[in-house]
Amino acid sequence: MNEQYNIEEIRQLEKNLSEKPDDTDLMNKLAIGYLNCREADSFNKVDDLLKKAFEIKPSIKTSNNYAYQIITDRDDYEKGIEILKPFVDKKPKSFMPYNVIGYAYLMKGNYEKAKFYFEKAMTLSQTEMVEIIHNLAVCENHLGNPQKALNLYDKSIAINDKDNESKFNKAVCLYELGSHSEIEEIIQTIRKSAAYKDSTAWVSSSELSELYYLQGDLQNAYDFFLQNPFTPDLISDLVSSFLLFNYDKPKFQKLVNEQVGEKNEWINELNDPKDEDYYDYSDEERIEQTKKLENEIHTLKSIELHLTKPPQLNPAKLYMTTFCGCMLYDCKIHRTQFDE
Repeated sequence: MNEQYNIEEIRQLEKNLSEKPDDTDLMNKLAIGYLNCREADSFNKVDDLLKKAFEIKPSIKTSNNYAYQIITDRDDYEKGIEILKPFVDKKPKSFMPYNVIGYAYLMKGNYEKAKFYFEKAMTLSQTEMVEIIHNLAVCENHLGNPQKALNLYDKSIAINDKDNESKFNKAVCLYELGSHSEIEEIIQTIRKSAAYKDSTAWVSSSELSELYYLQGDLQNAYDFFLQNPFTPDLISDLVSSFLLFNYDKPKFQKLVNEQVGEKNEWINELNDPKDEDYYDYSDEERIEQTKKLENEIHTLKSIELHLTKPPQLNPAKLYMTTFCGCMLYDCKIHRTQFDE
């Protein structure tokens, strides 16, 4: 059973660091402790601790942990790559820095570089990690190698596809390959899983609706769309708009009116000096934002013109990446290695 960080341990680490203020290992341990101990209420100190450790002692460990935090918490992939790449170029023996930088490149859409680093991570990892295999498959999809991707998804599923992301991607990949016969079986497997029944499911009724829509099964696409508790944004989600428009026009029109009303309300608040957020905007920003909202209102009022035939759904935009997992050196919860 993995250990947890408790508040007593956090306080002891704080005390130790106050006595040894330049100890980068203590900084690292305390930062990870803050990440995993809500009672400490010090999450906002994590970045500064990891940054300070990196500045005092630039190394594979400190660069990896600082870059990992920037990439996964701030989504600042460019900065994370900038910090970590010089140390990855030194050819670390651990798979973790390669996985971190590969994940950053993947999220930036640089699939060639992401593939390179994921493949290196796979050769160094002592176990076959679903996260690496799945994300490498995503790279292969975007690089036009669907059969390679399919083989990797099968491998990921065989190991432990607990959140159904590899199954979902496999279904999309099969669609792109023109092999539709297995997709229904995959959908039913996902539906029966514990992960699908979880309210926070990564692969939910919304994603299954998309799989049916891809295949032209609009009735099932609509039925699964209805199971999604979230209200779609009619402008950005034309597929949901089309399904609603064709299967429940009164509900569709009601939603159009609601979203038009919300945008008119935002315009009024934006331009009301008595509103508490009024002075958060400059005059130029207020004018720009007002025009944007007015354009969206115009689009909503004429949206039916765009729904006379089914909107295209690009399969390539459906592929799901998976989180890279804990890649922090010296995390006792996940028992990652202490140092390079």
